[in-house]
Amino acid sequence: MLGINLMFAGLALTLNGASYFVNFDNKVRAIANILIGIVIGINAIFQVAQADCNVTFGFSAIMWMFSLNYFIIAAHIFFKSENWKVFGLYALFAAIVSFVFAGDAVFALQHGAPRVMVYLWFMWAILWAQSFLALLFEIKIIDKFSPHILILNGIASTFVPGILILLGVIL
Repeated sequence: MLGINLMFAGLALTLNGASYFVNFDNKVRAIANILIGIVIGINAIFQVAQADCNVTFGFSAIMWMFSLNYFIIAAHIFFKSENWKVFGLYALFAAIVSFVFAGDAVFALQHGAPRVMVYLWFMWAILWAQSFLALLFEIKIIDKFSPHILILNGIASTFVPGILILLGVIL
């Protein structure tokens, strides 16, 4: 389930990042975010049921955060919101959670946890931290790089790891 969720999250992140460069129909993008949020949310329920340690439970929790993330984005698009500060606050919450789990993953290394966990948690923390800073504080230099960070994270921290998980290469 985790591999599938990461692949869908990669699609959404890349789609949302690419929308800064390519003129997508916003309603279609919103519907894509809703559908991806539903798939990830349902799969996260099964992940929680199968969680057998902090590592797998942490991934289940982050998948719900990804799911809610896409619902919030879709709502902003559908309602043509000019002010995305609510998403900025949500991003702060998600960044804090991600940094906490990144720290936990670092400590879990001494117990044999995979190193890829540290990488993934820090990438997601960076993703949400930049959204928080760009949206809530309107820091223009960060906002300028937001599409690039979305696309990079969409490919490097969700889509590719999702494929590698499904192929049995990692985790």
